Order: sequence, then structure tokens, then C-alpha cells
Amino acid sequence: MNPTRVVVADPLRIFRTGVHKLLVREGDFEVVEAATLEELAAAVAERVPDVVLLDLDLPPHGGVEATRQIAHASGARVIVWGFGLTRGQVLAAARAGADGILRKEISATGLVRALRGAVRGEAPIARDLASVLLEALHGVDERTNAIERTGQLSPRERQVLGHLAAGARNRDIAVLLAISEFTVKRHVQNILHKLELPSRRAAGALYHKAYGPPETAAFARGGA
Repeated sequence: MNPTRVVVADPLRIFRTGVHKLLVREGDFEVVEAATLEELAAAVAERVPDVVLLDLDLPPHGGVEATRQIAHASGARVIVWGFGLTRGQVLAAARAGADGILRKEISATGLVRALRGAVRGEAPIARDLASVLLEALHGVDERTNAIERTGQLSPRERQVLGHLAAGARNRDIAVLLAISEFTVKRHVQNILHKLELPSRRAAGALYHKAYGPPETAAFARGGA
């Protein structure tokens, strides 16, 4: 059986050599080390690895950027790891194309199991980090649903909804859009009816879920 080719990319020699020795002892791994993105790119091009074990602090631009480049330039499975991973790092790594996310506190047995699983197509991820990804996916689904719901509004109604979400009263919206207060009231009624919502507050909450703060939404500043 051909050995699993692994590139261990880590700025700390103690981790590179430690993982190198661990995997070589297993007997079914062929390991190359890299300390920078440049060395990693060269190793990937030369060795065509099955798996890249990548530290999130890899210089010069960090492991997320390295993941993005390597994941799109090779067929290797990219597993990122690090100490004290934040929610932002986990989500950024996943978006960059990481096939797995581990903590450096993982046991030697756990690391070997994770790398072998990655070769089989599994996505190894630390148990506590899996919940972070699931929560993020849930948030994406909610936002997508909110955007789809507001998509049934006319451009003017979406514009009114943006101002409504910012806390503007009907008379304020009328002045901002140079229309009558009666027309604004009709727009608000149509918005609540189309979205099947009970109140202005609920409509504003849906807007925030879909687009964030009103001032960041393009159509809140324009449209007709």
C-alpha cells in the first residue's frame, strides 16, 4: 500500500519535527516539513501530498490565506489547526476551503486518526468547534430565508422597510422619500401583509436578520 503523503506546515520546528516523528513511526506516512507559505507551496508542487496539516499562524499571511491558496491549487486535503482558536478563525478557515479543523491540544492518537480519516474523505473537526460551524450554518439559513421573504416586496417597499427598520416614523419616511405620509402608511400596510408580520417591529427585525443595520443596505439609500 502506498504511504499517505503529508506536508506539515508549521512555523514552530518543535511541532513540525514532533508530528514528523509521530507519523513516521506509524509506518504508513511519508512526511515533508514546511515553515512558510513559500516552502509549503514548493512542497505541494513537488510532492503532490494527500494531506496538508497547516498551522493557522503560518507566515507570512496566516493559515487562512495559505489554506485558500493551497486548497484551490491542489487536490490535497487541508487540515488546519492551532491553539486557542476563535469563532472567527474557525469560520474563516472553513470559508477558505479547509477540509478539517483541529486544536493543537489533540492527542497523538487523535491526530493520526484525523489524518487517516481525511484521506478517506472525512472532515475531521474538534468536537467543540463543530457546534461553531453548525451555529454559523444555521445563521446563514436564517439570513437566506429572510432575504427571500423580503424579495417579494417592490423596490419602494424595500426602501420603506429599510427606513422603518432604522426606527423612522411614517412622517420621517415621507420627508426622506418625498412622498405623502398616507402613501408611506399604505406601503407599511402592504409590507406587513406581504411578509405576514404583525407589527412594524417584527418587520424591522426581519430586515435586520436579512441585511444587518439599515445604513449598510444599499437599497435603504436609494431605489424608487
